[in-house]
Amino acid sequence: MGGNTSLIREVNRNLVRHALKAQGTATKKQLSEATGLSLVTVGTVLQELISSGEVRETEPVSSNGGRPALKYAYNERHALVLILFPVERGGRLFIHRAVADLAGERLEEAEIPADIVELALFQRLIDESMAAYRQIRAIGIGLPGAEYEGELIVSDYENLKDKAILEHLGSRYRLPVVIENDVNAAAVGFWLARPSHPDTTGVYLYFPDRFPPGAGIFIDGKLYRGKRGFAGEVANIPLGIPWGDTALAASEERLCEALAKLAISVISVLNPDSVVLCGSFITADHIQTVKALCADRLPKAVLPEIVLSDTFEEDYARGMVVQTLSKLEPDLLLTRLER
Repeated sequence: MGGNTSLIREVNRNLVRHALKAQGTATKKQLSEATGLSLVTVGTVLQELISSGEVRETEPVSSNGGRPALKYAYNERHALVLILFPVERGGRLFIHRAVADLAGERLEEAEIPADIVELALFQRLIDESMAAYRQIRAIGIGLPGAEYEGELIVSDYENLKDKAILEHLGSRYRLPVVIENDVNAAAVGFWLARPSHPDTTGVYLYFPDRFPPGAGIFIDGKLYRGKRGFAGEVANIPLGIPWGDTALAASEERLCEALAKLAISVISVLNPDSVVLCGSFITADHIQTVKALCADRLPKAVLPEIVLSDTFEEDYARGMVVQTLSKLEPDLLLTRLER
């Protein structure tokens, strides 16, 4: 890194942060051993983090006749994130709002009735939250559709389409802002909550009540967006299915056939480990029928696990917290090259 002392200090801070988060509480000596940094360097970093409120001192550890060693803990509420996303339930529109700390714990969660999804509404809710929580350091907005270079190039909400939301909110609040597709966020939340191989490949298919379906795609354990954020817009696959038509959900036979066709399409392209189906009208019985249809039309060896998620909003909220928190996690890494 040459003589870049600022970068070295930031790397050292990250090392201490991560070690302290991993251990919960630790002494200076324990942090030195965990990070490979000297006691002096660890002490300097701790003082910086204590001064900023990011770390706090806890009860000293008794020793064998010597001076008790101070223990330190990471302050997970040093910084908070705000997430907002629209949800529709029973024909009514709400904005889901949550404030979470650095551990992902949600300190507040509410649903605010709304007549329309528009930028002014998001601004009002952000202003209210920031007045109540001065520690908010990043904002996450969840929306159906596809975002590219800060603009929604596809959106279920016409008032937001082609708007430079990312640039506008970032400029207004001077904070990192994340705009995340609803199904991408739900996919992150779903796989985060269940034990899976770190290299898993999966597809999360979400079927809204009134709109066409979308997909969140994981490839080798990472969310895949495509070159312009358009990956997962599976409603454009020309299967001849009237997505969003209430008559489709009313017929169990037609619905299962449609679900199976879409599942077979993504299985044939991505060969995933698992396919998740999620929608208010999809039941465990539907899943069994879809499994049987897929088994009839695909080689047994390529059949993935096909499962139901009936917790879309929880998957969505968890994923939005994770994606927004990622804006606050410094990503400076040192790589030792073997020679």
